[in-house]
Amino acid sequence: MLSLPSVLACAAIALVLWGGPGWLLATRLRLGLGGSLALAPALGWAVQNALALPMAQLFGFSPATSLAASLLAGALALLAAPQPGKRAPMAPLLLFAGAAALVALLAAAAVWPKAGDGGVLLSAPLFDHSKVALIDAILREGVPPEDPVYGGAPLTVSYYYLWHFGAAQLAGLVGATGWAADAAGSWFTAFAALCLMGGLAARLRPGRLAPGLVLVAALSGSLRPALAAFVGQAVLDKVLEPASGLAGWLFQVSWSPHHVMAACCAVLVLGLFQRLAGRAGRPETLLVGLVLALVLAAGFQASLWVGGIMLALAGGAVVLALLRGLPPRRRLAFLALCLGAALLALGLSAPLLHAQAEAAAARGGGVPLALGFYPVLAPDLPHAVRQLLDVPAYWLVFLPLELPLVFLPGALWLLRGRGEDARFTRLLALFAFVSLAGGWVLVSTAGENNDLGWRAVLPGLLILIPAAAAQAAEWIARRARARLVALAVATAAGLAGGAVVGAGNLRGVPSPSAQDFARAPDLWAAVRRHAGPQDRVANNPAAFADMTPWPVNISWALLSNRPSCFAGNELALAFAPLSPQARAELTDLFARVFAGTPQADDVAAMVHRLNCRVLVVTPRDGAWENDPFRGAPALRLAEEAPGRWRIYVAEGSGQ
Repeated sequence: MLSLPSVLACAAIALVLWGGPGWLLATRLRLGLGGSLALAPALGWAVQNALALPMAQLFGFSPATSLAASLLAGALALLAAPQPGKRAPMAPLLLFAGAAALVALLAAAAVWPKAGDGGVLLSAPLFDHSKVALIDAILREGVPPEDPVYGGAPLTVSYYYLWHFGAAQLAGLVGATGWAADAAGSWFTAFAALCLMGGLAARLRPGRLAPGLVLVAALSGSLRPALAAFVGQAVLDKVLEPASGLAGWLFQVSWSPHHVMAACCAVLVLGLFQRLAGRAGRPETLLVGLVLALVLAAGFQASLWVGGIMLALAGGAVVLALLRGLPPRRRLAFLALCLGAALLALGLSAPLLHAQAEAAAARGGGVPLALGFYPVLAPDLPHAVRQLLDVPAYWLVFLPLELPLVFLPGALWLLRGRGEDARFTRLLALFAFVSLAGGWVLVSTAGENNDLGWRAVLPGLLILIPAAAAQAAEWIARRARARLVALAVATAAGLAGGAVVGAGNLRGVPSPSAQDFARAPDLWAAVRRHAGPQDRVANNPAAFADMTPWPVNISWALLSNRPSCFAGNELALAFAPLSPQARAELTDLFARVFAGTPQADDVAAMVHRLNCRVLVVTPRDGAWENDPFRGAPALRLAEEAPGRWRIYVAEGSGQ
């Protein structure tokens, strides 16, 4: 399973690899988003990874390339002259960082296996963390990796994989598994986001209280559990749509850390835009423009939805607002620098853009996004009434419901323009509004879920949380009793909702397959004895379907460290260049074969069309009793463990 020393080693390397150059850059550039220590983790991650990916493509993926990119990122900082500024006391900063590191463990806990039911349990977010298979693919093959989930096409991975590339760097430096690097990367992402929000809170309202309140606000969750306890779940179901992926910070970072890191990049871009507008024409401006390009590229390559579409909309609005405030003689220079940075970011992202375009063409379906208001009210309501009321309900019901400790106090602070720099606060308000509006009206159509709408709100959330902390700190300082009572009620209800998410991360999902999953590492170790690093494996994608909330080929994804010829519908939806019809046909094929009821040419199609070189059958499969691989042409039985597994190998395969 997971090794604690490996995870700790990956986390320590992350602090050095990304935190070190990030601190140097933040110290020299002074982006106005908070102190250097607050910006260091996110800024270092963005710049180092944006440099390391093209270097790995040119010179090969290796520890030397990773270290060279980190050194180059740090060296960039030396090109800027040191900026004068008052140094904050170190003790409060270190205390906050320590507290943030502890809170971030809740995100890592979502990835950690738990003991239970006589075996191993997994938390619900591991459904999305099945993308660990991509980290292992990068470790095996470098970049760009071949598609790890589908063997029927030579296309490389089209998924926005920079976060997973970063995790692979950690694993490559310490010799860890992809699963261990994913756990450490999840912790680092949560830590980086908390530090960024804490620094922004201190900027909005100087002092120690606001950053501390960021940790409380970040842990808050939905009002749904409190309301269900008060009025009953049945009443809620009659009024509201069920909960979805558009939720608070702890939920988002537990499920999709790559989207959260892209949101950190988006907030950094806001600071870089403001820096360019304030320093246009000075010698270090070109360096700021270069860092802007790297952060833009990092955001896009970590998340098409957040760092691509959403950042383009919110960033464009901020650029227009900054242009209005500049003297006419400086507008052209500022706009030229912004466009130059955007073009450089596009150049750095070109290989991934090309792969995504190829995959989109292969999948069909046209433009992968549409416009439509976010559904808030229950579908039992009359359709015309629901259509009309859903429009304002997003702002008046949904956001206060899902972000009870964040939305209203944060919006109040931003709208009133409080703080030392009212103009900066207005820019934050504009950026947050566009982000939240993205969740309101944008819909992604490429998958089965509205990932664009769910994740579009993340940049706004990273702004609302520190703004809410600043507002709460002001109410506490003023001893505004009525508001403090309301704040206390919202805090209690919000933390109850956050406790549900945190408990789920710590507890895991009970499963009748817990005992068998505890023995799965032995199976995959046996498979690796017969499968070379490039040999694609076929197993039953539904073998451990009850280990996660929705069925996904989780044991293969977490434990195999081998590519699959078809890893199942859920993973193919994210990675494979297949139309819905093709995915459905392959899903049916694998279901028939592993149920032991294949059609005449099914096994031949797996071996020859899908390039399955190693095939695995276990007692969990119907094929155990009616084995379609035994005696099949071009297959030989390589290993049989009585009552545990049979491993077949195609001719010419294996180590």
